[in-house]
Amino acid sequence: MIDLNHYLEMLEETNASLIVFRKDEVLFSSDKRGVSPLIEVIDRFGKEKLKGVVTSDRIVGKAAVLLNAYMGSSDMYALVMSEVAMKHADRLGLKYTRRETVDHILNREGNGMCPFEQLISDIDDPMEAYSVIKSKLASFA
Repeated sequence: MIDLNHYLEMLEETNASLIVFRKDEVLFSSDKRGVSPLIEVIDRFGKEKLKGVVTSDRIVGKAAVLLNAYMGSSDMYALVMSEVAMKHADRLGLKYTRRETVDHILNREGNGMCPFEQLISDIDDPMEAYSVIKSKLASFA
């Protein structure tokens, strides 16, 4: 069994922004920023095949928590996690470990809230969050 800190240490030692583990083996890894890697892993494997995975993510906000809930993650590890994300993880019964807590997730410029956090601010349903986030990402393509 992997030491719990190992999930975050692997993330810190690589360029990955997200690593998804199944039974301590790397199932998926991405260096893309934001929530797009979570959408990518859900679309690639299907949420049914992801039930019980462990995610190790650089930054976790509410959007990432709802996507983890949608895909059935058993545990989330984050280098940075927002207070709102922790509140929703607790509400959804998701286990998490984080290194640092922040008030909210910032946009890439660091001058405001993350646009995906704004996009789903009034959404509490993981399936609805997945649909809204996926549609927004598709609009960028």
